[in-house]
Amino acid sequence: MAALNPRSMERIKLMLISLIIAELIVLLIRSLTDTMECGHPELVSGTFSIVFSLLGHVAFPIFYLLGLLASWDQVSGGLNCWLDLGEGIAIAGLGYGMAEAVVIRQKNVIARKDERIRKSVHVISNLSACLFIWILGIQTTSYFVLLGTCIGILLIHLTTIGIRVPGIQESLKRVGREGEIPGEGALYNALGILFAIGLLRDNPAAAISVILILALGDGLATYIGTIYGRHKLPWNRGKTLEGTAGFAAGAIWALVAMPIPITILIVVSATIVESLPLKVNDNLALPVISSLLYYLML
Repeated sequence: MAALNPRSMERIKLMLISLIIAELIVLLIRSLTDTMECGHPELVSGTFSIVFSLLGHVAFPIFYLLGLLASWDQVSGGLNCWLDLGEGIAIAGLGYGMAEAVVIRQKNVIARKDERIRKSVHVISNLSACLFIWILGIQTTSYFVLLGTCIGILLIHLTTIGIRVPGIQESLKRVGREGEIPGEGALYNALGILFAIGLLRDNPAAAISVILILALGDGLATYIGTIYGRHKLPWNRGKTLEGTAGFAAGAIWALVAMPIPITILIVVSATIVESLPLKVNDNLALPVISSLLYYLML
């Protein structure tokens, strides 16, 4: 999320820019799709835009409770289903990530020397999500992912303000990177899954395909790039040609779920996006772009 201790003025900027971007994203998706015809995620995405901006701040519990109450009210009142709410929270996270890239210019995340544990957790969790969708369906899977996301947001806040939760700090340290809030990567990954299953709720195979691109593409890119990477990309000196080829080799397994030509095009697009020097976390950027492509092209 943001730098560990953003100043008051930075938080205000993050809130305002997050809110604006999240609402613009809602309008854009509404104009491109019909998944929001009966849903109204603006309230939830707006509230959680503030929630993400307040991680580590004393006012966080108030707005987090308001966000959860607003979500429950939307569902109990029949205005939304849980898939709508998950998508709304994911949009808030995307809006926040984009706002962070504008406001927190000095953020510098340093990769671990050994990323094997981090990427193993990433791959296993995403493959588990695919298995859940296949066996239990998207609706039921959304309950687990949404619950885990909400608990994760709270744990991130508690960790950030120094409250020790047994077993959590140690686990986050083993997979975290210097310069990021503990659990940041996992949170963005969960938001990416929520967006994919929310937008592609009527096509479980496409949702699985998107998650496979994120899981195997990103995992293999890090493995091959770290061990065999020698040739830096001209447009992104932080990544290698070998790592990008590894991403494509992993992402192509999306064809298992969606064996159609469109999947190849989406894999190529995701590979290009992954190679770019984006400031927005690719755990969220990749599933958002891939999901939108699937939705518009199927």
